[in-house]
Amino acid sequence: MAMELAHSRPTCHPRSLWCRSDPWSAQLIRVVGLNGASSVIGKNETMRVLIPYPAAPDSFQDNVAYTLQKLRHEVLTAPLSLRSKSGPGSLLLERAMLRAFPRRWNRFERWVVKAAQEFKPQMVLCLTQSLREEVLRALKLAGVERCVVWWGDPAANIRDMGLLSDHWDALYIKNPMVVQKLRAVGLNAHLMHEACNPDWHLPQNKARDGSIAIVGNCYGYRQFISHRLIEQYDDVRIYGPAVPHWGLESVKASHQNKYVVKQEKSAVFDSAALCLNSTNFTEADNLNCRAFEICGAGGLQAIENKPAVAMCFEPDKEVLVYNTVEEIVELAHRAQRDTKWAQAIRDAGHRRAHSEHTYEDRLKKILAS
Repeated sequence: MAMELAHSRPTCHPRSLWCRSDPWSAQLIRVVGLNGASSVIGKNETMRVLIPYPAAPDSFQDNVAYTLQKLRHEVLTAPLSLRSKSGPGSLLLERAMLRAFPRRWNRFERWVVKAAQEFKPQMVLCLTQSLREEVLRALKLAGVERCVVWWGDPAANIRDMGLLSDHWDALYIKNPMVVQKLRAVGLNAHLMHEACNPDWHLPQNKARDGSIAIVGNCYGYRQFISHRLIEQYDDVRIYGPAVPHWGLESVKASHQNKYVVKQEKSAVFDSAALCLNSTNFTEADNLNCRAFEICGAGGLQAIENKPAVAMCFEPDKEVLVYNTVEEIVELAHRAQRDTKWAQAIRDAGHRRAHSEHTYEDRLKKILAS
């Protein structure tokens, strides 16, 4: 693959390992990864980071890898071919294999140890992903200095022993109570919320279309609240993965059949009259990534009224909070009646997200700890 240079910010290929970059340093070198792709890095880089999961476009892994490369670090992510095949049959087979052979390392664990032996990273950074203790020990034997996890999901999604190991050098979790529980047993845990990427999650200067926009997976609760909104509001637009076959017909009819990422997702947030941010039951008093992406994109966010919101934003000045579907509908109507009020909240939320809640800000803290 030929090396390209462009006088712009880094643009990372969806397959994760090569990156076009402007010539920030006097000399650029190429590093070839296990899947044959390349990344362009600066000569004076001091950190080599291995992320043992594929970086699909605008995923947690993609945003972190992109930002680390922008900070002039070397990054290797797992190839997309490691992702499991879609469909319930494949998932059931994978779970059956885990039950039948519980001590057998999964494909990511096998890959990360082999990659560490070749890539020689200083840090293995797991993103909403755990590794068993034997794998962590093998990574240390391969020369890895730090094994770190940044867990972006609800802690209820941590399986088996998960993060409960002394072989993790640092744990970053978005729930204060979980951080407290981990510290109580002597683990090096820290509070860290998710984030936005200012290069992708930024205003697109789109005309307002009057819609309520909903972006994300169509699990049961999100479908039901969407259905209630559809009953009371004329223009509800849903984006993301396809609605499951068991899904509500009203939700299927309102789904735009688009999986939006990066600037296209930002355009949806920017153009909607209101962006609904609801979460599933396990999220509880946590914030998801859209809490930061919507504001980063200049969207007017209506988020569930819970204490975690005030940890990152000023309610009613930077984001809107709601308690009922009727309140969501009224907020959408008011946003169209009082555009100055709505724009002031959009602008304030955008400033907060881009100044305090970026991947760069989060990763600098991880790297410096």
